[in-house]
Amino acid sequence: MGYNTTVVVLNDALDQISKDQDFGKNLAQHIMKMGGESVPKWHLDAWIPSGNHCNVAEIVEQHHADFTTLVAVGGNCGTLLGNIWGYRHNEDNTKLRLLEELAKQLGYKVVKKGK
Repeated sequence: MGYNTTVVVLNDALDQISKDQDFGKNLAQHIMKMGGESVPKWHLDAWIPSGNHCNVAEIVEQHHADFTTLVAVGGNCGTLLGNIWGYRHNEDNTKLRLLEELAKQLGYKVVKKGK
C-alpha cells in the first residue's frame, strides 16, 4: 500500500506558499529525505521553507499505510502520539485499539464504564 506522511501547514504562511512555485518540489524532497523513517523532533529536514518563512510546513511523521497513526497538532507543530497496525480507523474496534495503545504508553488501562 505504500507510505503516508503527516504534514502540518501553517495557515499564516499560505500567502508565501501560494507564490512559491517550488513549494511542492521542496516538500517532496524533504519527505523523500526522511525515507519512511520516523521523524525525530526538531529535525531540520522536517521543516519546509517558503518565501521569507523558514518553516511554513513541518513533516510530523511517516508510516506504512497499513498502520493507523494518532497525531496531536497545536502550537504550529505536530507530535506523533502512537500507532497501531490496521488502517480501518473509521471502525470502532480500531479506534478502541488506538486508545488502548496510547493509554498503555502512559501507564493506564482502558476500562468500559458500566451502565
